[in-house]
This record gives sequence, structure tokens and C-alpha cells, in this order.
Amino acid sequence: MCLTFDFDAISVWLGSFGVATPAYVSRGEFAANVATPRILDILEREGVTSTWFIPGLDADTYPDVCKRIRDAGHEIGHHGYAHEGPTGLDEAAERDVIERGLDALDRVLGVRPVGYRSPAFDLSPNSTRLLSEYGFTYDSSMMGNDFELYRCRTGDVIHADRAAEFGPELDLVEVPVSWTLDDFPFMEFALVPPILLPSSTDVKALADRWVGDLDFMVDEVPHGVFTQTFHPQSIGRAGRIRILERMIHRAKEHGAMFSTVSAAANSWSSDARNAKRETAS
Repeated sequence: MCLTFDFDAISVWLGSFGVATPAYVSRGEFAANVATPRILDILEREGVTSTWFIPGLDADTYPDVCKRIRDAGHEIGHHGYAHEGPTGLDEAAERDVIERGLDALDRVLGVRPVGYRSPAFDLSPNSTRLLSEYGFTYDSSMMGNDFELYRCRTGDVIHADRAAEFGPELDLVEVPVSWTLDDFPFMEFALVPPILLPSSTDVKALADRWVGDLDFMVDEVPHGVFTQTFHPQSIGRAGRIRILERMIHRAKEHGAMFSTVSAAANSWSSDARNAKRETAS
């Protein structure tokens, strides 16, 4: 069970939605100053270690709460600088964003992350190659599986008139995600034309679906990794935080092991290497 938190405070509104008005900035303030401490209190009480993907801008803006995340033993991952989606960036610009994010996490937290999650769950044709070049060991942005890890590729060529050509695999491990296991699109209201997030009015039903997915994995993929994406400003507001508690308690009922994403990726890589050696011998 990998509980992950995208610490998108101000950065998500600036980088993905292009707004920095007082109302949207205040939602980022809520994420950092109110919701994150609530979440950290629950994780401490439940004895759960998690992974936090932190944009460099938010680390620079809210260093104290980010240090609390680090000091509580949670993993810190890279999440851009100002929540920039890499699909609209050329290679030089994408390199710059990676480097600015690395600089901020090192400067503020003294951390060199080994994991990356793309803002908005998307990658450019250069992303996986660049992540490998910069020494990342895993990515958590793609959806080629649900509960099983796999190797990232580079150099795919997707044609509109013939079969796709898939490039070679990298050592970079993919820890897959899903929009259906992400709280933000279901819980947030945002009206920033042409983007509209209508928000969900039935969060209990959403929680039931999440528990159902976890139960399915336990029954059908018992060796799998359940990776859930939360955002403090979404899951940390009022009664919605009870959903986080419910997921933790259900996982404990199943006897699940709570893990950082890096630990899960390292374990998978070790198992894959051992299996390869056994096959070769």
C-alpha cells in the first residue's frame, strides 16, 4: 500500500490552471497550513509512512511544513517546479524544470529525490530518458498497469496509419497510477475557462469505489502495489479526511504493508533481477 500525496499548494493553480488570484492562492494556503498538518497527524497516529511529491515552488514557499514532512520520515519526490506539465516543453525547458525542482528540494530540504511524478500525469517523448539521465530510479505518472510495476520505455513512435513502434526499456521503474484513484478531479471545484472541474457531491460513493479497488487487488493480485494519489487541499478538508482514515484501516484489515514508493520500486527491481538470474541459470 503506497499512500502518496501531491503537495500542490499554490503551484497547481499557477502551473496547471494559470491563475494566481487571491482566492486560488488561499486554497494553496489551506493545503499547506491546515490540511497537511492534519494529514501528518493521522499518518503518525496510524504508524504509516508515505511518499510526498513536492513542487519546488511550494517547497520554497512553505519550507517549514515541508521540513515537517521530511522529519516525519516520509519520502520526498520530484513534482516539477511550478507544476509545469512536461508535454508542452522542449527538451531544454524540461531539463530546466527538472533542475530547478532538484535545486529547491536540495536547498530547502537537503533531499535528492529518486522518484518523479509528472504534474497532471503526463510525460513528454523526452521525459523517461531525462529522468534516467538525472539518476531517478522510478517514475509514477503512467497507467500501463494498475497494481503491478513495470519498466519504462524511451523512443516510442506512435503512428496514425500503422502499428506503433515501441522503444527499448530503461532501468527506470514505473509505479503506475490512475485518475480513478486520485482525489483532486472528483473533489475540487475549479472554473478556469476552458477548464471546468465540477467536483463530486457524493464522496462516500467515491470512497466505496476506492475500497472496492483495494479489495479487488487483495483478491486478484495479492502481490500487487496499491498506489493512491491524494492532494492535501482535497482530502484534508473537513470530513473528507475520514476517507483517508478509512483507506488506511481497510488496508490494515487486509494485512497490507505500507511502503514508500521508492521502497516498493526497489523491492520490485530486486525481485526482477533475481528472476532474471534464475532464468539465465
